[in-house]
Amino acid sequence: MLAFSPLIYRDLFHASDVGTMKVNEIANLADVSPDTVRFYNREGLLRPRKDPRNGYNLYNSEDLWRLRFVRVANKLGFNLREVKVILSHGTEGGLAGSELKELFTDRLCRLDQELKELKRLRDDMKTTVQVWRQMPDGAPNGHSVQEFSRAPTSVYAYIFGLKISERSFILGRPI
Repeated sequence: MLAFSPLIYRDLFHASDVGTMKVNEIANLADVSPDTVRFYNREGLLRPRKDPRNGYNLYNSEDLWRLRFVRVANKLGFNLREVKVILSHGTEGGLAGSELKELFTDRLCRLDQELKELKRLRDDMKTTVQVWRQMPDGAPNGHSVQEFSRAPTSVYAYIFGLKISERSFILGRPI
C-alpha cells in the first residue's frame, strides 16, 4: 500500500514543464475557475511569483501540481487545514505515520457521521413521499411540508448544515 504523501502523487498530476502561467491559464489546465485559483493562493496553498513588469501572479508546474492535489484531497473530504498540513509536511518527505493515521481516522469518523445523517434524511424523505402518495391528489400541501421540515433530519436542517443540537434549538423541541 502506498503512503499518502503529496510527493508520491506528484507523477500522477505532473504536467511537463508548462512554463509560467497567468491565473486563467492555470485555471484552465486544472479545470477550475480563476476564482478558485485566487482563493487557494490567498490561503497560501500556491506559491506564484509576481511579474515585476505588471504585478500579475505567475504560476509554474509546481503550482499546477499543488492545485490538482488540493482538488483531489478536497474530493476525499479533507478540509483546508488538513490539506495545508499534508502539503507542508509533503515538502519535507511526507507525514509521520501517526499524523497520517490521525488525519485519516478523523476523516473516516466524519464520513461515518455524514453517512448516518444522509441515511436518516433518506428515510425521512421516503416516509414523506409515501405520506404524500396517500393524499387524494398525491401532492403535498402546506401542512405536510411543514411537518416534514420539523423532522430531525429535515432537508431544511440538512441544507443549512445544522447539528442535531442546533436543530433542536431551532425547532423548539428535543430530537
